[in-house]
Amino acid sequence: MRRFSFRLEPFLRIRAFKEKNSELELARAVGTCVALQGHLQDVTREIYENTACSTGGILLDLSDLQARNAYRKWLEKDLQTTKERLARAELERKKKHQEYLLASRDRKVLEKLKERKAEEYYDAQWKEEYKRIDEVADRFALQGKAEEGRE
Repeated sequence: MRRFSFRLEPFLRIRAFKEKNSELELARAVGTCVALQGHLQDVTREIYENTACSTGGILLDLSDLQARNAYRKWLEKDLQTTKERLARAELERKKKHQEYLLASRDRKVLEKLKERKAEEYYDAQWKEEYKRIDEVADRFALQGKAEEGRE
């Protein structure tokens, strides 16, 4: 029995390649979102610690208070910037996820077609094989009857 050959195999490989690339781009986008979420948590914790820090009865001069206030403002600005970057990264992640789903669906469609065609091919091959076996069996039966008739 001959092996099944799918005519659209090159297209299937291309679609699988596109799916893999989409998956890698999605992973990169997810990684960016996770990193930004981690940075967001770090900045939030730093703001809390900076605010909760007490002087312990120690008198601070004006320059120290101004430095703490400037640091807090910088942290709040960083927090806002990180939130904006995270929002953009989440949109990009959703876009990459949709692209991945589309590429995956395209590959799966061709994969299902390949499976169906292979099943049809092998069914036809088995039917042909059984037909040949029946023909051989019929010949042997006819030869046996012919030999019985000669005797």
